[in-house]
Amino acid sequence: MNSWLSSQRNVRLLILVTNLVYITSILLKMCLSNQAYFGENAFQLTNLFFYAWVVLSWLLIKDTRLYFLSSFLLILDLPANLKQKIQALLTGYLHISNPWLIHFCLLALLALFVFIIYRYKVMRYCQVFLLFFYLVSLFTIAFQTKRTYAAALHLSAPVSTVSKNYYFLLFDEYPNEQLLRQHKLCGPADYPGSFLPKEGFTGDQNSHTNYISTVRSTINFLTGSLQAGYNVDDAIDALDSNVFSHNSHYSFTAFSILDHHNRLNSLFAKYYFYNFNNLLTQKAIPWCISRFSKRGAGDYTDCDAYNTDAFAKLEDVAKSGKPHVAYIHFFTPHTYPLVRGLPISVRIQNANQWMLKCISAINRNDPGAGVIIFSDHGLREQNIPFKLWNRNLLYYRNVSIDTALVNRLGLVALSKSIKY
Repeated sequence: MNSWLSSQRNVRLLILVTNLVYITSILLKMCLSNQAYFGENAFQLTNLFFYAWVVLSWLLIKDTRLYFLSSFLLILDLPANLKQKIQALLTGYLHISNPWLIHFCLLALLALFVFIIYRYKVMRYCQVFLLFFYLVSLFTIAFQTKRTYAAALHLSAPVSTVSKNYYFLLFDEYPNEQLLRQHKLCGPADYPGSFLPKEGFTGDQNSHTNYISTVRSTINFLTGSLQAGYNVDDAIDALDSNVFSHNSHYSFTAFSILDHHNRLNSLFAKYYFYNFNNLLTQKAIPWCISRFSKRGAGDYTDCDAYNTDAFAKLEDVAKSGKPHVAYIHFFTPHTYPLVRGLPISVRIQNANQWMLKCISAINRNDPGAGVIIFSDHGLREQNIPFKLWNRNLLYYRNVSIDTALVNRLGLVALSKSIKY
């Protein structure tokens, strides 16, 4: 074995095989965990660049140690998993949540690893261990991964006719106004109650969601029913099959982070689908793509670009002049990566700006329409008690809503509480 490993060519071959075993294991889990959207996730733009890098690095990086480090640091997922372990150790046991310290500890360990590789002749033995490690991982995934399937959606009280057009405007993670006041999350001028009543809106301060998950809330609002199962596929299906769709009296339009246009090559896919977890696919490639596209991919997706498209869809529907119901999902004031580090007050202001733009567009093009402004869940922050994470926003205009029913049953009852 030692004589075989003494050849640099054989070590390089071992590195390539390890990378291919790793990729195979992730693709297998990707398929087993969600077969319906396997092709979409396996061949998204970020992953295609990743596969190309795996091949090109083998062909172009001639120095074996550099090729080994490139594989370990960029392609394999051990550094990313190590970061998660360090973060769990510091936050869970030492109660330290400083992100700079987490990154420093990771970089220190990786720098020590690089030093050992260049100082001592251990690279080939490390590579044998890595191959063994990922072979075990491959077999574990093959025999332990649970297969998931979308369940048949149950629709409660489909809306067959409407007397006017309706706009359901969802602002992701917008908290209940009482929480804004109690926790001083923003200034009084930014409370929805300070500007929405001037636009003819009525607010309900006792609204709550049945879940604190966007996916689950999407399902139960659009179907008007608490589904027996829970799967991201159900949320995707609910955008096409819900209480407002499949009728001949009006059209239904949905614009969402989960729809067939916005889900592709975006940061949302990695939240809901299993995928590669390494420096290339999580950081480097998405950053490069973002230099050429505002919508980008991965962590660097520009959610203001997404919200701009959401507003454009609303404006198009409002100008259509045809009977319709529109469901427009704005991804704000959610803590999305582009604004990580900005205070909640700034994100509330951002959401309010989009609200007012939507109201202005509806006033111009469809002033008699019913408008419901709501959120899928409340603010999920450490300083907010967990039991209040489901306290959501609810304001409405030109709509008759049985708020007692909504307050008693939650967001699942919103669609059936309206007199259309």
